[in-house]
Amino acid sequence: MRKFLSSLRRAAPTRTGSALRALVIATAAWMLGLSYAALSGRGVEAVMLVTAGTVVLVLVVQKAFALFDNLELVRELSQKENYFRSLVQDSSDVIMLVAPSGILRYVSPAAEGVYGRPAEDLVGTELAGLIHPEDLGSVVHEVRRFLAADPGEEPTTRIECRFRSGDGTWIHVESIVKRHHGGLIFNSRDVTERVRLQAQLQHNAEHDPLTDLPNRALFTKRVQHALSGRRASDRGVALRNTAVLFIDLDGFKAVNDTIGHQAGDELLVQAARRLQESVRQGDTAARLGGDEFAALIVGDNTHDRDARAQHIIDFADRLRTTLSQPYLIDGNDVRVNASIGVAFAEPGLGAGELLRNADLAMHRAKAGGKGRVELRKPQIQQDAVRKAERATRLRAALHDGEFALLHQPVVSLEDGRITAVAAHVRWRSSQGVLFTPAEIQRAAEGSDETAELDRWVIEETVEQAAERYAAGHAVPVAVRISARRLLDPSKPLGSIEALLTRHGLPSGLLIIELFDADATVSLDELERRLSALRRIGVRITVDGFGSGPAAITTLRRLPVDVLKLDRGLVEGVVESARLHKITSGLLRIAGDLGLQSVAEGVDLPEQVVALHAMGCTHGQGMAFSGPLDEYRLRRALAAGRYPVPHRRPGAGFEGSDVRGTASDGDTFAGPGLATAELLREYARHSQDEADAVARAAGELEYALARLFAILGPPPEPTALEYDPAGSGDGGARQ
Repeated sequence: MRKFLSSLRRAAPTRTGSALRALVIATAAWMLGLSYAALSGRGVEAVMLVTAGTVVLVLVVQKAFALFDNLELVRELSQKENYFRSLVQDSSDVIMLVAPSGILRYVSPAAEGVYGRPAEDLVGTELAGLIHPEDLGSVVHEVRRFLAADPGEEPTTRIECRFRSGDGTWIHVESIVKRHHGGLIFNSRDVTERVRLQAQLQHNAEHDPLTDLPNRALFTKRVQHALSGRRASDRGVALRNTAVLFIDLDGFKAVNDTIGHQAGDELLVQAARRLQESVRQGDTAARLGGDEFAALIVGDNTHDRDARAQHIIDFADRLRTTLSQPYLIDGNDVRVNASIGVAFAEPGLGAGELLRNADLAMHRAKAGGKGRVELRKPQIQQDAVRKAERATRLRAALHDGEFALLHQPVVSLEDGRITAVAAHVRWRSSQGVLFTPAEIQRAAEGSDETAELDRWVIEETVEQAAERYAAGHAVPVAVRISARRLLDPSKPLGSIEALLTRHGLPSGLLIIELFDADATVSLDELERRLSALRRIGVRITVDGFGSGPAAITTLRRLPVDVLKLDRGLVEGVVESARLHKITSGLLRIAGDLGLQSVAEGVDLPEQVVALHAMGCTHGQGMAFSGPLDEYRLRRALAAGRYPVPHRRPGAGFEGSDVRGTASDGDTFAGPGLATAELLREYARHSQDEADAVARAAGELEYALARLFAILGPPPEPTALEYDPAGSGDGGARQ
């Protein structure tokens, strides 16, 4: 029996039994009891009693075995739990159990040593609150990707980010992430020291060990990024404004040879410091090797390429001066010079080519005498050469008397009377080339001849106006002067008054057309200057009114007599309903303030009709006359007026042809001036082409003017009335 029970125990499972197993054992015992009774001939009652006892005994023994099994399992589970708990608690890694909602459900005690925060403080908080804001997006993206992946193919993933520590600083943490019942288990460790070491190694690989400036490899990488890393919408302008400066210290080898390499190293360190302090934040200063340095000047979206290029060249020259200052080494002043080559970026030009261009420019600077700045950019170099040539020709033209003044009549839109004339400067070179006003302005801009040309224009204007006044033509003359030139200390307040007195021209016959009165000009000083001129009788016109945001401020602050509408408004006043409303509003302002108004560029009869209907008082343009030489001007002044176009009932216009005067040259006027208008409206594709088209238009207008002077007999003289004060009480009359 003992052997049987032992075999039952060995055959039974070691886990807690069930009622089914007990029933099987009892049934087996009962069957054995019945068999034994039948074989031995004993009574069934005794057998049943024995069997029942056996069943009870089996059940008791089975329960005992189950109890022993349970105790064994509890002991085994407790040992395993203690083992894994000791692993978690003694581990230097932080174990975090994250619920599907992102809440931390468990944090191991190692968090206090790694994060500087007790684990109890972290439980119940959101994991996202621990992650650096700059890293949170990438962490969320990786977690979502990991959860969507097949667990069999990707059981874990690695995430590296920055966690907030207890003292508020950020530490770099690397985590192995596993899935856990819809949530995640993070096994994290502090890798801040490893990241710092990697960054240091990367820094050492990309920086010069002596000066700590970027080396050639990093500099080339940043140049390439500057050339290709911008959006397509702004890349063109910014690219052309990007430049590389290649710098070489002249005489550095002599320093090494005479006072030693240690002194040479100290000089390089000081030079690097000066270079680093000179460039802007966002630009890059680098040491390429030996005594060669470089600077990357990142471009902006400035559309004035010439101004931006000149700014960089000026910066290079200042940098040359800075690097050429004495260096204090071991109590001695050591001098070297700096030769700098400048190369500008161009579309399609790679980083290597740009660096090579700057290097070539630097070598040209050294070959040209050292201690110089040399430019290497074909287009800008050509523009600079062309501008220098124009400035030279301008200087010679002033000396040789190649400039001349033409005058364009200013006509009353009410009755066609000539109420004033506007002076226009023209330059015809000794070779017969006629330069346009735009070319004259570009040639004179920024040069010493600008002030000389302005002086010549105003003196010639006053002198010719005085001669006309002496001949009986008391018509005011308008001359354009920039606000900056008017405030020039070289033109004292009394110089214009002295000029009028010297030539005997009444001050009421001079009109100053003021332009370029922007925010960079002191309105207080300008107001005092203009008020002084008005006190002596000079009238003031604001030129280009409506073309900029400073128009209303100018009108509010400055003493003004006449508003001259911007040509852009006049050109579209007929076709554009929007410009029609803007122009009408500006003219209404002028009328409410009691100011006269002049429309410049009135070339078409329909413009005359539209402007007159809106309340414009005066106009000048090809609808009446182009700029005239002195002979034709006096003939026009003798005539006194031009016919004013007006619309006939139905369609067309009456009153004048294209130029407004009747002459035998009318046959040539329409086609010729129409061609000139087409030239002016031609779409320019380059600055050279724009100059050529403008020159052709000027030549054509000049030829037409000569033709009209020859073929057009003057009309019968009529009386000329003019009131220079604009009020009827102080003007000269004829």
